[in-house]
Amino acid sequence: MDALRGIASLAVCLFHLTNGKEDFLPPGFLKLAGSYGWLGVEVFFVISGFILPYALCRAEYRLRCFGMFLLKRIVRLDPPYIATIVFILFFNYLAAKVPGFNGAPFEVSPFQVALHGAYLNAFFGYEWLSPIFWTLAIEFQFYWLIGLLFPLVVHTRLSVRAALFAVLAALAFRIPSSDLVFHWLPLFMMGMLAFQAQAKLVSRQGFFLSLVVLAAYGSYVHGPLIALVGVITAGIIHLVTIRSEMLSFLGKISYSLYLIHVVIGVKIVNLGSRFVSGMPGKLLVLTMALGASIVAAYVLYRLVEAPAQRWSSALKFQSSEPRLLVPITQDA
Repeated sequence: MDALRGIASLAVCLFHLTNGKEDFLPPGFLKLAGSYGWLGVEVFFVISGFILPYALCRAEYRLRCFGMFLLKRIVRLDPPYIATIVFILFFNYLAAKVPGFNGAPFEVSPFQVALHGAYLNAFFGYEWLSPIFWTLAIEFQFYWLIGLLFPLVVHTRLSVRAALFAVLAALAFRIPSSDLVFHWLPLFMMGMLAFQAQAKLVSRQGFFLSLVVLAAYGSYVHGPLIALVGVITAGIIHLVTIRSEMLSFLGKISYSLYLIHVVIGVKIVNLGSRFVSGMPGKLLVLTMALGASIVAAYVLYRLVEAPAQRWSSALKFQSSEPRLLVPITQDA
């Protein structure tokens, strides 16, 4: 999981650094390769589809623990998110005061900022303070969905699980708005399928057959490229073990890197583009932007995200019921 998270966060970061400023890089391999980095978001959706039910299963989650589950997610994810919002506001305010600043004026309303707390900007017509925040809204909606539907996801009867997936597929078809989690359910369902295979609820043959069906449906909803990325991600989760210290490190700070890279890295690219023209200089600017983003992410992780992880882990589900009859291997 850490390796996949590291790859996904790095891909999104490179997408914004290489393509965030349209005229910074000339057409070529680097810009073209970076232009596919947005697919890291789809990888994150599949990962969430796997890791959330996996964690709930190991924690012996019950539906009556739904409130605690949401609280744990909020305590885990909101502190670095809020810290990033504060930093964005402070940074943009200072940037607008710099002599020679030629960007858009810094204008933000208290209501616009407040909407970020509940991930509601898209529903009120307000811009996000960072272009990646919309994905956090989708993830937050998925927390509600998986918390409520988890008993069906791990149900021992195949007919119940199949009916659940059929209903979710219908919702993805009937509610096409990209601002709602339903539109992205084919990707989350691929991750859920990988979890069911890991939990021995689905045989390996059943996993591959179901993944083919989800790939076909995902191609219809999102197109072949996104569906292919989803299938590959689900396959790697279930079948492949990746061991890399570098990717594990990037995975550990992936959430912080995802949050902070736009305000740090993209700003460095925008500033550097004023002073360099040749490709060597632009490569140097990109290297500096990526390095600064990783350093800032590590600082955010150490100061805010790691403590938030500990606070969230200290909150436990209280259950006196028998353990779930779902075998979970320890190497997922």
